[in-house]
Amino acid sequence: MKVICILGSPKPKGNTATILNEIERPLREHSVEIVRYCLGECKINYCIGCKSCFGESGRCVHDDDVQKITHDLSSANLVIVASPSYWGDVTGQTKVFIDRCTPYCNVRYSDSIIKSATKGVAVAVRAGRNKQENENLVGTIEHFLGHLNIPLISNFTVEGVDTAEDLANKPEILTAAYDFGKGILESLYES
Repeated sequence: MKVICILGSPKPKGNTATILNEIERPLREHSVEIVRYCLGECKINYCIGCKSCFGESGRCVHDDDVQKITHDLSSANLVIVASPSYWGDVTGQTKVFIDRCTPYCNVRYSDSIIKSATKGVAVAVRAGRNKQENENLVGTIEHFLGHLNIPLISNFTVEGVDTAEDLANKPEILTAAYDFGKGILESLYES
């Protein structure tokens, strides 16, 4: 069992990472292999719209961490994409990664590099209290995963968390994240 976690936050130890830690914890407790990429620490160049990936080679002109991440995606049972809300959508780091996955999506090929048993989960965290904005993030992540032929099986959203103190004062969020991770674990073994 292999889970790939893509942390779209530029902060490897921020609120989104802390929540993702709790989602991962029950998976780790059951010896599930977890590979996490913090996009803020990865070298990922912008898509330049050259469409070289639509040519015969199907390859991007950039050689960076995207190839390593997508290689891991190709062997995953579950992909978790987590992003804080920046201006009502995923972070710039997440969007750049999504753009760069064009060579691997079903727009380019009828079949993705992703095996059919792979499932997806979206995690969205925002400072404001309006859940609708997080639903937009979940929609962006679901759209991305859909182009990789990865069905979204669940999502976890958190509203009203801006600072580390906000999260520390709401331990019920981390408990809910842990319980969510347990549910994900159960669904992996059911399928």
